[in-house]
Amino acid sequence: MMTTLRELIKHLQSMAPRNYTVQGFENRVEIGPQTESEQDKTTIKRILVATYPSPKIVTRTSQEKINLLITHRPIFPWAVDRIGGTDLLRLRLLAKNYISTYVMGSPWIAAKNGLADALVETLGLKMIGEFYVDGDYSQKVPLGRICQTPEKMIQSKFANYIGGKLAQSRLIFTGDFDAVVESVLVIPGSMLDMPEILEAKRNNITTVVTGELSPDIRILAHEEGVSIFEVGAFVTEEPGMRRLRNHLALEYLDLKIEFAQTEPVTKILQHYSESMS
Repeated sequence: MMTTLRELIKHLQSMAPRNYTVQGFENRVEIGPQTESEQDKTTIKRILVATYPSPKIVTRTSQEKINLLITHRPIFPWAVDRIGGTDLLRLRLLAKNYISTYVMGSPWIAAKNGLADALVETLGLKMIGEFYVDGDYSQKVPLGRICQTPEKMIQSKFANYIGGKLAQSRLIFTGDFDAVVESVLVIPGSMLDMPEILEAKRNNITTVVTGELSPDIRILAHEEGVSIFEVGAFVTEEPGMRRLRNHLALEYLDLKIEFAQTEPVTKILQHYSESMS
């Protein structure tokens, strides 16, 4: 029996409901058939799952004759009135080879067994509750997970703990290294904004683990006394996207489903004087 794009979309939306959308970061077909009738006529045989559709990953889809690329982040995070550069090259390559792309978006962060749950499991933390934010469809969305560490730690020890669990030698930290870690909020990706910091403060959350923040949110967190660990772009999303690939591989045995790792390319360098060399 052939598997259609529409069938896959319905399954993905059952796993990550659209009413879990936050900040306009919705799950959707980004490139490919947009109507249900067209999706019913589109047969899928090979799927590639990745966190971000980089030019390298898009090139791989064409080389390996992939029919569907499933990512967490989109090529176009917001509406555009013109396309150029690598965006245009990716779009042409996908369209030319009839490759559809589906974005999991914020619903996959909040969903059961999604990005947040996968990151908590990878970190070896104990979840004690869900962290709710305002959704785009007039309901509260469990975007994050409130957790406890496996043992009592101060922030400096917790930094080493996170780095070891996620195989990261460098983290960006905002806060007091000597402060005790109490409750920990885990929100993968780059969704953390002012409302989440203020809500974390109201809930007596002392520490947040996330992907990346804007500088103004770091300042707000510092002023509110909330310590922040930024692990880096894509790192916090990878466990959940790999989990998605494994789930689909078990669900659709007739399809060839692979995972492409998205590695952060930025390195944090520490300046040292000649006297230290």
